[in-house]
Amino acid sequence: MKLSLYLGTYKSIKVFVHWTFSLLLLWIVLSNYRAGADAETILWTLGFVLSLFFCVTLHEFGHALAAARYGIPTRDITLLPIGGVARLEKLPEDPKQELAVALAGPAVNIVIFLVLLLFIGLTGTTDLSGMDLEEPRLGAGNFLLVLASANVFIALFNMLPAFPMDGGRVLRAFLAIRMPREKATRIAGGIGQVLAVGFVFVGLFYNPILVLVGIFIFLGAGSEVAHTAKQSVLKGFTVQNVLMRKYQLLALSDPLALAVDKLLNSQATHFVVHDAQGVVGTLSRDAIIAGLQQGGTDFPIHRVVEKDALRLEVNEGLERAWQRMLEKNVKVALVFDQGTFVGILDQENVAEFVLVRNALRSAETTALAQ
Repeated sequence: MKLSLYLGTYKSIKVFVHWTFSLLLLWIVLSNYRAGADAETILWTLGFVLSLFFCVTLHEFGHALAAARYGIPTRDITLLPIGGVARLEKLPEDPKQELAVALAGPAVNIVIFLVLLLFIGLTGTTDLSGMDLEEPRLGAGNFLLVLASANVFIALFNMLPAFPMDGGRVLRAFLAIRMPREKATRIAGGIGQVLAVGFVFVGLFYNPILVLVGIFIFLGAGSEVAHTAKQSVLKGFTVQNVLMRKYQLLALSDPLALAVDKLLNSQATHFVVHDAQGVVGTLSRDAIIAGLQQGGTDFPIHRVVEKDALRLEVNEGLERAWQRMLEKNVKVALVFDQGTFVGILDQENVAEFVLVRNALRSAETTALAQ
């Protein structure tokens, strides 16, 4: 993953830490130093943060391993300063399966909490007798107890009934047992956004961090509702329904001058590249610009063509095809019919298809109401 450090692999799931995590550690060191903390306290604080994020990693593995039980693989887990993200290939649509996957993460934190409490009780490693209650600091005497408490906080925070937290997915799963998934998502998203407004309001008077949390929840809820609505529209259609058979063609041996001409004289931003054997890939506007910066208009197209372009089958489900495009972060995919190239699928065209279907759905609803 770009801009991330690879940490390792477990159960075929790669774990990365984003580069911004180093900024969090740097901020912890500087803020503690400016507050007058000694080197030992700073080291204990860094150790606590690293331990806490190890617990966050286990939380994400809880989701990933629960999803694996239902045949859903996880591409990777990435640690960010605000938490962790497990990128599942897809979310289970069965409400009971989604419930199990959503609850698995917080359940891991509760298990960690209980294990740490048991360990503290058996070993007596926690000693609060010498602690300054007015200015408590992390140390050997309270490290495990604070870590245990933090795991409870992680579990409770994640169970807030708002996307993108686990609680939002739990709420949707319960609702989806009795109603369509799209409607359940709208209700859960609405509840989450109301909660988000509450966080912002309270945060304006008491704690600015709550404002950031509220904005994060509000945007996450809106994104989940929009994503699910789009999925519901695409369901039941195939790539054939949105296939673009008219596209701009370039030869692999052409110079970029021809690509620039087509770019400036058409609405196309992606081009299909071919040679004598057939289609070999795509050429995007960004690749054209990068090639021009390297060698000007005489720069050969074969130096910048994207040969690993995503390939779809014409009868593939449109929802799945769109999901694959999102996963690969591509705007255009090549479409084939039993090995024969037949056209392209463009994300913008998919978005227009959704707009058309929604308009037709609204018209049908209006007609029925009359």
